[in-house]
Amino acid sequence: MSNWDQKTLPDLFKVVMERFPDHGIGFRQDDGTTLFRTYPRIHEISLKLLGALQSKGIESGDTVILSVDKASEAIPLFWCCQLGGIVPAILQPPVAFSSYNRAAEKIENVYRLLDNPFLILSHSYCENWRSGVIPAGNIIDYEDLVGNCQGAIGSMTHPDDLALIQFSSGSTGDPKGVMLTHRNILTNISDIVMTTNLRQDDIYISWMPLYHDMGLVGFHLTPLSTGGSHYIIDTADFVRNPGLWLDFIDRYHGTVTGCPNFGQVLINRYLSRKRDFDFDLSSVRIIFNGAEPISVSTMATFIDNLSKFGLSPVAMLPAYGLAEATLAVTFPPVGEEVRIVRFCRNTLIREELAVEAGNNNFNVVELVDLGHPVPECRIKITDESGRESAPDHIGHVMIQGKNVTQGYWNPARSDRYFFNTGWIDTGDLGFIHNGSLFITGRTKDVIFANGNKYYAHDLEHILLGLDDIPGGRIVVAGCFDDSAEKEKILVFLIGSDPDKMEPVCTRIRHHFATLLGLHIGAFILIRSHDIPYTSSGKLQRYQLVNRYKMGDFSRKVKC
Repeated sequence: MSNWDQKTLPDLFKVVMERFPDHGIGFRQDDGTTLFRTYPRIHEISLKLLGALQSKGIESGDTVILSVDKASEAIPLFWCCQLGGIVPAILQPPVAFSSYNRAAEKIENVYRLLDNPFLILSHSYCENWRSGVIPAGNIIDYEDLVGNCQGAIGSMTHPDDLALIQFSSGSTGDPKGVMLTHRNILTNISDIVMTTNLRQDDIYISWMPLYHDMGLVGFHLTPLSTGGSHYIIDTADFVRNPGLWLDFIDRYHGTVTGCPNFGQVLINRYLSRKRDFDFDLSSVRIIFNGAEPISVSTMATFIDNLSKFGLSPVAMLPAYGLAEATLAVTFPPVGEEVRIVRFCRNTLIREELAVEAGNNNFNVVELVDLGHPVPECRIKITDESGRESAPDHIGHVMIQGKNVTQGYWNPARSDRYFFNTGWIDTGDLGFIHNGSLFITGRTKDVIFANGNKYYAHDLEHILLGLDDIPGGRIVVAGCFDDSAEKEKILVFLIGSDPDKMEPVCTRIRHHFATLLGLHIGAFILIRSHDIPYTSSGKLQRYQLVNRYKMGDFSRKVKC
């Protein structure tokens, strides 16, 4: 909120609507056209939707699940809830990308957790998806709301009222309902705007899903707070055709956008398949990159690819954040090239100490400088006993601040302890080096071997240095072996013929043994669609491990 101080999201919407009546949101349509709706028009649609919900008995303080496939539906529904004091939880629609419908399962789990709320679905899902958990009487077709508008009754809200339940993407298999108040959200939005110098004349382009904090807070609420216009490509459309994002930046002269690791991989693949592009990306001054952890090699390829279209290398802005902090925790300075630091791998692993590597040391880990905390958020690194660690020592990343949630929806969770102490554990491991935050990995993705801690993503990165092992085709995970009473390393590879994969696995085994002294417990062949991701593109290693334990994968390579 650039130069005004609002207390709640409805307050913010009212001010923006009055000050910038011609600004709004452009939604890409299925026919390729853009539907532009001004903020006053979105407000009008939201009030009509609110009247329709209230006619169904939904009142201020109730919770609802929003699961629609179009941003042009999701955003008016979100504001309808805010204007009526209704608390939304936005989830990925129940579309199945494989035989196992993870999105549908998550909706059902959240439905149970929220104590039987109403579920609003896009018309196509109401027709085609049947839940064995959610009764038909609790499912509302979005088209029925549009066609049944009643007079709406607005609700008075307060800064500490619950505004949103943001369900985490579930990279560890346990999605949590993060409770965010109006104060949490507005605090973090203000910090983002101030720290990154966002402006009213910025043009924002996004393909990030609105059921993810980066999509909703980063690329809807934050642009709206500045009064700026923004353009949204539905995520499914971007996945099918990543070039749409580049085209929108070119067409609308986008200045601020975002593309975490998941999207960068898709863009890199897209550009490698075709050569006859002529995009102009010179207008872009910020690309937010908030993937955890950030892949240095993917990012370098991405920047190099887009530089051919006029993208400035200083546009890339790595960041650290999570749903529990509303969104943003740290940023490096805007307008500077990404700072990548080479650390000695052996020291990181064996001593859990960050020591910069010399030029002649090739056994290194490259990590991205994630900068300093935003004004209203604090971070500290602690050891296993909770004591604050010295700089350069790896530990648990803890956060505290006005933007940080006071708890999860289920108060019985054991990690309520962290909220009572005033600090919460992010689940990430990292360290402070020269005042900046560096993330080494997720706590639950650490593999214990030979008395040391190894990070699964780092082991994967090591393997990408070998020939014939492209990114996205290999997953490394740890699995506790009950008979040996120790953890073993599993390597999952995409492939179908064990005999053809044997030479590759032999090279991997030799490389790990020579470089790190590690023994591979098993090589398992999988299909590409077996690799599970969260709704925001984070790898779910635990699901592969669980399926391995259950005997789902029969093709193994002996080498």
